Amino acid sequence: LEAGSKSDYNGSSVPHRSLTELERTTKLVQQLESVEHEYESIINKLPRDCSQIERMRTAGTANQPGDGGLYLIAPAEQHHPLMTQCFGEWTTVQRRQDGTVDFNRSWEEYAQGFGTPAGEFWIGNQALHHLTQDNCSRLRIVMQDIYDNTWFADYGSFRIDSRDGGFRLDLGGYSGNASDAFEYQNHMQFSAIDVDRDISNTHCAGNYEGGWWFSHCQHANLNGRYNLGLTWFDASRNEWIAVKSSHMMIARRPDCDANVTELPVMEPVAAATLLTTSGLGADASTPANGARSDRHETNDGERRPHGTTTVPTFA
Repeated sequence: LEAGSKSDYNGSSVPHRSLTELERTTKLVQQLESVEHEYESIINKLPRDCSQIERMRTAGTANQPGDGGLYLIAPAEQHHPLMTQCFGEWTTVQRRQDGTVDFNRSWEEYAQGFGTPAGEFWIGNQALHHLTQDNCSRLRIVMQDIYDNTWFADYGSFRIDSRDGGFRLDLGGYSGNASDAFEYQNHMQFSAIDVDRDISNTHCAGNYEGGWWFSHCQHANLNGRYNLGLTWFDASRNEWIAVKSSHMMIARRPDCDANVTELPVMEPVAAATLLTTSGLGADASTPANGARSDRHETNDGERRPHGTTTVPTFA
């Protein structure tokens, strides 16, 4: 009887211990849920894009540095913040300037984005979709050629489809001095080194070493191998522009936001301090395949130094 009592007593400690572990697990889950809710609350208060930051600045609800500042944004349905560079209302989504970042990457890497906004950069196709899915975006492309001539192409409408839609390109309303080379790739899905969705009998992304909306293969390609594949066809001269640097930016169309009055509660977060204090973006600024030459060789063999893209002001 005494042995049985001891057995009963020892056995009773098992459910007691299990209950304690369950309580601890429940408490931990509650704490994690609280952190998650707080995180979501912060994300929801971040500006959607640079256009919203500019509206806040105009309304006097944001006191931020001028053009070229790095900011944290949170596009609609994007559940984590993104870092980008703002030029007024324009959100930087792509930049090439010196070949220090490898753009010959997988389809998934292009979906997620890579590089650093102050240098060579791809914001990510998933982010592009979230930023443009309401069909209220316009696109500006500014390029410099190897002779330091500036070219630009504006598109009054710009939209990128979802992942399931292959991040299909939809754009229109061209104006500029570089000719409408991008129209040649309109309505194409995105291709990369490991995903071939062009309509050519060759693998365009593999040949030009960069992801893009290829068709047969390209009239425009700003993501190719730096010293080989950055091109834009100028139909007015029937010549290829040898692109040295490119800067792609998007902004909201004024007609879409004419009646918008709701602004985020949180002050826009300038990210430059975060870069220097927390190390964010340190890996992104490191060349994936090592440093490359910061000079570009022309067809006649002359080598010209590169400059940084200058964003001209257009009405």
